[in-house]
Amino acid sequence: MSRHMANSTRRSSRTRQAEVRRRAKAARRDKRLAARRYRTERSRRRWHWDGDGLITLLFAIGVLAFAFWVGRDTYLLQHRGEVVPATVLDLSTGKNARIEVRYTTKAGQTVQDSTSNFDEATVGGTVEVVYDPEEPTRMQATDWGFDYVLPGLLGAVGVAALAAGGNQFYRRGKHSA
Repeated sequence: MSRHMANSTRRSSRTRQAEVRRRAKAARRDKRLAARRYRTERSRRRWHWDGDGLITLLFAIGVLAFAFWVGRDTYLLQHRGEVVPATVLDLSTGKNARIEVRYTTKAGQTVQDSTSNFDEATVGGTVEVVYDPEEPTRMQATDWGFDYVLPGLLGAVGVAALAAGGNQFYRRGKHSA
C-alpha cells in the first residue's frame, strides 16, 4: 500500500469518526432541548377557575342526582314493591299523559295519586299498580316495567359532563383562553 493511500484511509476514518461524534452531540443537544420544551410547556399548565366549567359541573351534578333519583325509585319498587288493583279516576292524554288512580294498600290505607308511568288505561277501569309499602305514593302501573335505561343514559350524560367540566378547569399553554 502506498504512503499516499494510507494517509487517505486514515483521514477518511478520522472524518467518519468526527461525523459520528457530531451526530451524537447533536442528538444529545436535541434531547436536552426537547426535555426543556416539555418542562416549559408543563409549567404553563395550571388549574384555574372557569365560569363555563363551573356551570358544566353544576349541570353534571344535577343530571347525576336526577339519574340517582329515577334509578332509586325503580329499584325500590322492583325490590320491595307490592302489587294491588287500582281504579283509574282520570286520564289526561297528550304530551304529558297521566292517570290518576285510587288504590288500597295491603295495610288498609287508601291512596289517591297520579303517575305518568303506564301503558294502557281507561277511566273507570282497573289497572294493577306496584307501590312502595314504606312510601305508598311512590307507585307506577305494573305494565310500565322496571328498566334502568333512563337512569343509565342520564348517568352517562352526567359522567361525560363531569369530565368536560373538570377539563375546563385545567389550562394548557400560554394561549389557552
